[in-house]
Amino acid sequence: MKEEPAAPRDLNVDPELVRMIVAKSRAAMFHMPDAEDDMPDTELELDGATSITTEDTGHLSDEAMPDQFRTEAAAMIDSLNVDEQAEIVALVLVGRGDYDITEFTRAVQEVKHTATGPASGRLFEIDIFPSHLANGLDAWETWRSQEP
Repeated sequence: MKEEPAAPRDLNVDPELVRMIVAKSRAAMFHMPDAEDDMPDTELELDGATSITTEDTGHLSDEAMPDQFRTEAAAMIDSLNVDEQAEIVALVLVGRGDYDITEFTRAVQEVKHTATGPASGRLFEIDIFPSHLANGLDAWETWRSQEP
């Protein structure tokens, strides 16, 4: 027997917070090359026969940015309660195509049942999870807007 589609329900997690998590996670996972990456190393000539080549360290603080964004995104996710974390993971699974949006409640229940620790660890193991999360949130918002 075919299951009746569930009526859309409100999310426990704030959709705006989900968008912030998407942005921080994308920044952590998809490092954009910096214009300085193409800059040549600095060469110091001590005398005609001796020179020292050193890497330009002017942009080293930017190299830590992806780790900083990952730490911030993970803290945002892990500070949520169990229900909110399960919804975040379920939205990723919907966005990835593992579940249809009408199965959202079931997805949340199964995520809770299989959870083994903080959601951020599980999420950062999924390739392009920020895109899946954004797609899942879009699907939920579309589903919610079609409610009679």
